[in-house]
Amino acid sequence: MNEDSDVFLTDEAAREVLARATVLDAAQEAGIGVDALDRAVAEVIERSRKQERAPLWVRRKLFGVVDRAGAMVFYWLFVLMTMGIPPYLLVAPGRATPGQRLLAAIVMGIITTYMTWSTARAIRWADRHGWDKI
Repeated sequence: MNEDSDVFLTDEAAREVLARATVLDAAQEAGIGVDALDRAVAEVIERSRKQERAPLWVRRKLFGVVDRAGAMVFYWLFVLMTMGIPPYLLVAPGRATPGQRLLAAIVMGIITTYMTWSTARAIRWADRHGWDKI
């Protein structure tokens, strides 16, 4: 591997490279050399890059959120919106007909329910896989 490369490994990936190198070193007596070590390092780097970040939908849903407490603030805000906006739209003053009010309440109910559900899923993903990957 080149000394001037700008590849940085996590502690977990570095331990995996060292373990793999130990195995290869033991196998070197059987004719496995430096090329095998380079391949092992490349494999570990590729695997760590794939696992480096959260999926796009999680990153998009938790954009700007740094920890679970901040995410829970948004979650409870969406819960309140789900419980408050649709009923308000049913009785809101204005020129809308009762059918238009009902349609607006249903649409906003669907939107706010989706926001609550998807935020809960993103929080659950981050809890399972780590908040540092967001």
